[in-house]
Amino acid sequence: MFMSKKGLKELLALMIGRYLPFLVGFTREDVRRVFPYFEKNVWNILRETGYFHIQATKPDTAGCGVNDSPVGLAAYILEKFSTWTDMENRDLMDGGLERKFSLDDLLTNVMIYWTTGSIASSMRFYKENLKGNPDKRVDAKVGIFVPTGLAAFPEELTHCPQSLAKSRFRNIYSYTFMPRGGHFAAFEEPKLLADDLFQFVKKVERF
Repeated sequence: MFMSKKGLKELLALMIGRYLPFLVGFTREDVRRVFPYFEKNVWNILRETGYFHIQATKPDTAGCGVNDSPVGLAAYILEKFSTWTDMENRDLMDGGLERKFSLDDLLTNVMIYWTTGSIASSMRFYKENLKGNPDKRVDAKVGIFVPTGLAAFPEELTHCPQSLAKSRFRNIYSYTFMPRGGHFAAFEEPKLLADDLFQFVKKVERF
């Protein structure tokens, strides 16, 4: 079985990173966020990516269904705002939606899709970008050399340590372990994200 150098490096890092993190460039916070690997990555990905498989294979089927029902559309979208903000929200009766968002803001997001009838086209994006092997696309083969800032939010679906991010982003100026926030960071924690963007820009300007 053929494995790229990049894939081999990542596999090795995940195998020994929990026990010898300094050998693969992991920090203590990386270890805390990545391990135990199967629970925090494999099982969570299996639980949370059913939508991805549907949208990458049958986007028009699902799209037509939720595009015809405002309640169905809201349920489909808001479920992501619940679990991707905090996985523990799965166990709450109300999904914890109002812990980080107002209902008006959430409804505004849903209404953008409803009034424009664009949920199906937003789903189709997944299928269009997964027609072939993503590792063979031009953008996957070329490193990114522009100044880059990365903000690692603790409730994001998966955590990418800086040592692994370097294989793609070759000029990382800023890598920040954010104290809180998840997948919708700009919506959940706008000030935290804005402050991190400002400090990143200042670092680039000083260069």
